[in-house]
Amino acid sequence: MQKNSIIIGGTSGIGLVTAQYLHDKGYDVIVGSRKRTPSIENLNYEEIDVTSEQSVKLFFSSLKVNKIDSIIYSAGTTTSKKSVEDFNVKEYLRVHDVNILGALLTLKYAYPLLKKAQGRVVIINSIAARTYSKFSGVEYTITKSGLSGMVKQLAIEWANDNVLINSIFPSMADTPMLRKNVDQTVLEPIENEIPLKRIAKPLEIASAIEFLISENNTYMTGSGLDINGGQYLNG
Repeated sequence: MQKNSIIIGGTSGIGLVTAQYLHDKGYDVIVGSRKRTPSIENLNYEEIDVTSEQSVKLFFSSLKVNKIDSIIYSAGTTTSKKSVEDFNVKEYLRVHDVNILGALLTLKYAYPLLKKAQGRVVIINSIAARTYSKFSGVEYTITKSGLSGMVKQLAIEWANDNVLINSIFPSMADTPMLRKNVDQTVLEPIENEIPLKRIAKPLEIASAIEFLISENNTYMTGSGLDINGGQYLNG
């Protein structure tokens, strides 16, 4: 039977590549986002604003499925790096509402459908939650670190229902958006500092996500996969 996968925030970057990868692997993919991208055909798009509980509730109540096999939370936003003296509450709340509140609301309304399938959840986190962020502000690192605690807590709460939840912690990935916004002269010294001497390919991240949501993952929950070319070693 064909498995379905819901990707929240799948119109750019890792989320978009993962949506295409899972579609090509035979998954029935539904992408939830605030905007539709014309980049990929044969994907189902539904509108969702993860910062609005009413929007999240409507998204899941409107799905034409009776169970969810997997959900991937890829929505995220950031801020530029600056001194804590320039901390702005409004800016922090914007990042918090997308990165943490949105994930919690998504899982709140997805969970009844996940239980029916004994489904799988993957939260796309960041290497910043393992160490710190070189390019984003403290708001980003705080919210990404919060996601780690959420995953550990829910892994225990959901164990009796056999719903598995895990994180991935990718470092910088070679996406069109990155190439557009970061000049090669900036990227080259960054790559030289990485033990594998290159940034990640999005498909390397997508394939790890696919393992975590697949039937091959029967015992991993509350864990995190580090995909960073050796920049952070956890063991």
